[in-house]
Amino acid sequence: MRQKARQIRHLVIYAALGGIIGVLVLHPVNSLVVWMEYASLFSGRYSGFGQFAWERVSGAPLLHLMAMNVIFAALGAIMGLVFSVLTLALSRQARTTEALLEDLQMALPGVIAGGENERTEFKSTLRWDIRESRTNRSLEQVIAKTIAGFMNHEGGRLLIGVADDGELLGIDPDLNTLRNPTADEFERALIGIVRTYLGSAVCPLVRSRFLTIDGKTICWVLVERSDTPVFLLLSDTSKYFVRLGNSTRELNAAEAHDHILRRRH
Repeated sequence: MRQKARQIRHLVIYAALGGIIGVLVLHPVNSLVVWMEYASLFSGRYSGFGQFAWERVSGAPLLHLMAMNVIFAALGAIMGLVFSVLTLALSRQARTTEALLEDLQMALPGVIAGGENERTEFKSTLRWDIRESRTNRSLEQVIAKTIAGFMNHEGGRLLIGVADDGELLGIDPDLNTLRNPTADEFERALIGIVRTYLGSAVCPLVRSRFLTIDGKTICWVLVERSDTPVFLLLSDTSKYFVRLGNSTRELNAAEAHDHILRRRH
């Protein structure tokens, strides 16, 4: 109830401010536009825009002036309402995202303790080869394979920065391979991998959140189930992966055909 009252108050305030702006800003701007468009017709009668605006206001009939102000106040109020609705929607989305992050943060220790399973996969890095201490692009294919497996099954979560045994590694090694070592750049690199190996159409099914536990930043990748088959593209070859138990397995042509048929029913 209080939330509803706050929203109504927010709408009223923005509408009132919009109305004031309509009268004090939109109306004068409209007069300026008229002056600029027809300045050649007014040059003999008025010395400048100031005189034109003053005489236009002071010489106008009261009802006409009131009607004009009402029109511009209404336009301003509509703009204020639109802006109010947009800000409320953005605020609601921000609260939802914040609540999701809090839920994920609280769930993270339990998810890691539960180990890998049908809906959970751990990856130490996105593309940094820990053993060879270098960037290894083939690791990106492993990430794409896992995401494809989740999409072809029931969705799942991929935790990057966590070793297979649950040890927290963090994503700092991957960040250091990026031009800008930021979470936004990491997310762009992740989506780039999805786009390259799985196609742009499935990118909206992948969302990432960055959580911190014991001083280590972990990337929690949320993968939704795809309604259509998702293939991993390698050169001229398309491969079909599916999540089975706690691993991702490639199916041959016959198995993939049967699996796709079963998913449709």
